[in-house]
Amino acid sequence: MKVIASRIPEKYFKDLEMIQEEEKIGRAEAVRRLLIKAISEWKKERALNLLKDHKITIRTAASMADVTYIEMLERAQNTDNGYSLEELERDMERF
Repeated sequence: MKVIASRIPEKYFKDLEMIQEEEKIGRAEAVRRLLIKAISEWKKERALNLLKDHKITIRTAASMADVTYIEMLERAQNTDNGYSLEELERDMERF
């Protein structure tokens, strides 16, 4: 494991202490859990943004976000993918 150090505002330090007390864990463990959760969410948001911009496929997005194909598919259904109803109707008329 690597060691990191960071200065944080007093408010967040107090929040961190509250988490430590609630979870009955040390500061290092609390920071580690929060950082892991934040990185995981960031990866999911990044993958969804690239998917929305049509730069990657759902499978690639799932791989980037460390989630299953089904989970990424479900997440993608809840976001605007840039494909409007009018575009769908126009494409359907072509067939």
